[in-house]
Amino acid sequence: QFQTAALEAFSVVELPYLGEKLSMFLVLPSHKRASLSQIESHLSAKTITLWANSLKRTKMDIFLPRFSIQSLFDLKTFFSALGIKDAFDPTTANFKGISEQGSLYISEAIHKAEIEVTEDGTKASGATAMVLLKRSRTPVFKADRPFTFFLRQANTGSVLFIGRVTNPSL
Repeated sequence: QFQTAALEAFSVVELPYLGEKLSMFLVLPSHKRASLSQIESHLSAKTITLWANSLKRTKMDIFLPRFSIQSLFDLKTFFSALGIKDAFDPTTANFKGISEQGSLYISEAIHKAEIEVTEDGTKASGATAMVLLKRSRTPVFKADRPFTFFLRQANTGSVLFIGRVTNPSL
């Protein structure tokens, strides 16, 4: 459990993802009416490291919706903004260092990101789904409202993927 400077309460859960190499972090506002963007505005490398170092291993019941998210980005625009233009120009591109073939240039640069969370994905990541009983005292993390998630590399702390689920249907 954490709070923003504006005292918005939220929960953070870390799940192993692909063994010990990656972790999936789930960030869920404690109140159904809380703004997800307020919590997301506090996201930074420092904040994420603080969360990761503050978490304690706990047995709990976790309920996640199935979801799949895809994004497609045209990187040509980003590279051009960074000053990388010659590689896309048929007359000035020079790739002789990687190919003996002349007149090579990059026509398109596209990045596609995709993540899918299903029952199989949950099992593969090492989490176990449990049935919540009325008398259970096990803590519960139920993503039945908008939440943010990100994949973080364990050894470097680098965030590799970040997204949000705005309409979970459990």
